[in-house]
Amino acid sequence: MKRLRIAAIVGAIALVVAACGSTESTAELPAVGDGTTTPPAAGACLVGEPDCQDTFPDSGEPTGPPAPGVPVATVVDTSIDGGFAISGYYVADGESARLCEALAESFPPQCGGASIAFDNAVGADLGTLSIEQGVTWSDEPVLVTGQVVDGVFVADGA
Repeated sequence: MKRLRIAAIVGAIALVVAACGSTESTAELPAVGDGTTTPPAAGACLVGEPDCQDTFPDSGEPTGPPAPGVPVATVVDTSIDGGFAISGYYVADGESARLCEALAESFPPQCGGASIAFDNAVGADLGTLSIEQGVTWSDEPVLVTGQVVDGVFVADGA
């Protein structure tokens, strides 16, 4: 029994030593960036890189350009005179309506990020809307033309 145990240990050590040996030197391996191989991260982008095009069509991430129009955050942070188009998510809770920079991940969603009060008395087209628990919202950004009057974006119906 003792001989069998010793033979098993010697056999295991021999396998480990044989597996670690190699006749190839590192000098024979191509260097990263020498043009013969693709670096492991080629085609990947750093987080937050604005010009990154590494999304795949079936990834669920938007692949096209952002919606046209002035972003909600820009409208909130600056003073814009005259009419313009604004792009944002529509959220209304029965008491007030807002255009939002993003949708919060709550259900039903709430405004996330910057937002501005929204007056759509003229009935501007907001596309397909979802309604749940007294909240109405757009799943995609809407593009509305109008102007800011006393801190409220008033749609002009165009």
